[in-house]
Amino acid sequence: MNAVRAELRKLLTLPSLRLTALLTWAANLVLTYAYRAAESRGEPLGDNAALAPLGYTQAGFLVLGVLAGAAEYQEGGQIRTTLLAMPRRLPLQAAKALALAALTLPVAAATATTSTLPAGGATWTPAATGYLTLTTLFGAAVASVVRHAVPAVILLLGLYFIAGPLLRAWSATSAAYLPDTAALDPSRGAAATIVWTLVALTLASVTFHRRDP
Repeated sequence: MNAVRAELRKLLTLPSLRLTALLTWAANLVLTYAYRAAESRGEPLGDNAALAPLGYTQAGFLVLGVLAGAAEYQEGGQIRTTLLAMPRRLPLQAAKALALAALTLPVAAATATTSTLPAGGATWTPAATGYLTLTTLFGAAVASVVRHAVPAVILLLGLYFIAGPLLRAWSATSAAYLPDTAALDPSRGAAATIVWTLVALTLASVTFHRRDP
């Protein structure tokens, strides 16, 4: 638990994480208002209007994860100092994931609540909170493998906002296997999100264990 607390303190000192979390929540608030205004005008918003803003603001959680996962690999190489303090890499990687989950959970809950409650979709709040938290961990795992924030962000945004929609348009059955399906349909896409996140975290742990810092 000492390692988790240490990792959490490091994350809390990163201004970029605080700014990303705030901007993501604010963007979700604006989108929620826009969707409610459209709904009041009678515009069709689909079956899951309560979750619709999260389809866009999930990008902020991907960026949040990337910034957290790549922070120690940026200029200065803080990861070497961290390894001197805690040389056992797999427990360190687990501590990083737990610390990030603890940091993300309240942000995800606030964002999910902002989106679901105004639309009368309170029953979706726990699922949306879990999805956004897993999305952040997925982003962090990818960043840990890539070790650079910009390529990781490009890769993830390309997967979520270009490759994913194209695959869904090409084959509706592929939606069940994509990591972002749960953003709008938790009952259908939860399993895929969990599997993608676990696989990414496992890959990140293996590469972290085997590669030089």
